[in-house]
Amino acid sequence: MTSYLATATLAVGMLATAPKPVQWEQSYGKALEATRAGQDPLLVVLDKPNSEDARIEPELISEDGNSGEKIELLKPYRLCHVDVTTEYGQKVAKAFKAKDFPHVAIIDKTGSVVIYHKSGKIGSNEWAKALTKHKSGERAAVSRVSYKPSGSNPDKPYCPNCQRQQF
Repeated sequence: MTSYLATATLAVGMLATAPKPVQWEQSYGKALEATRAGQDPLLVVLDKPNSEDARIEPELISEDGNSGEKIELLKPYRLCHVDVTTEYGQKVAKAFKAKDFPHVAIIDKTGSVVIYHKSGKIGSNEWAKALTKHKSGERAAVSRVSYKPSGSNPDKPYCPNCQRQQF
């Protein structure tokens, strides 16, 4: 009985540490809905899988031959891979205004803002850098900049509409 319990515990431990398989959603609508319901950013890949020039490199998005490190880069994301040679894929590409493929986009965790996009071939280093930078799904903070001229008259209020006027 004790050895059976030990074996079962070991098996459960091994399953818990086994890498989660990479699963790509083919429907952009479903992936976007899941992103909005959860708190994960969405990684969207639009490509032509049967074209050498217009597809994302398979080793970047599949677990076949991938190191654990490359799979780890994908874990923080909801994943969506759309074939743009289909009618549905063409509609999705049009929504992204993508004309060159492959096209990669990362959408923030609220599912409302594209925080990264790139059309054309993407190298392994650029892929890793983009996925690492945007894994939190947070939009970059935008700082407010004052356009008040430094030599303005303090007695006269500043009007941004009057910037072009000569004093």
